[in-house]
Amino acid sequence: MMTMIPYHHRYFSRPLKPFESLMNDPFFRSFFNGSGELLGNSFRVDIRDNQDAYVIEAEMPGLSEEQISLEVDEGVLTISAQHQNQTEQEDAGRMYSERRSGSMQRSFNLENIDAENISANLKNGILYVNLPKEKPVEKSARKIQIQVDQPKIAES
Repeated sequence: MMTMIPYHHRYFSRPLKPFESLMNDPFFRSFFNGSGELLGNSFRVDIRDNQDAYVIEAEMPGLSEEQISLEVDEGVLTISAQHQNQTEQEDAGRMYSERRSGSMQRSFNLENIDAENISANLKNGILYVNLPKEKPVEKSARKIQIQVDQPKIAES
């Protein structure tokens, strides 16, 4: 899938500094400002706070569940994905071929989260990660009995 580059004045239409004209070239623009997929090493997320859980909604368009990994290690949830795609077109004796690959990763602190019950669901390019909140430990007072040892009287 090809991305469209927003129209900006062509670098030939007005005199610019040499480096600036190079950066305005459509080929380099997406690389240096991260607007294209070339530097796409992250993904967008929304985090909602429900009463009993947080829900992370991570945008993963075009990825399958085999390309996405969720790991919990030392109180940190890491969502990562590997993507590869190849496009080939041939018309009028010309061949166009493009390959892209890369990885994306985001990590989240799991403080006050029940890590054993985290679940995930991929639907329509959105990864929904349910992070149930830990139940607060109920503090209760209890009475502790005191035992008294009786001194032994030595018989002589």
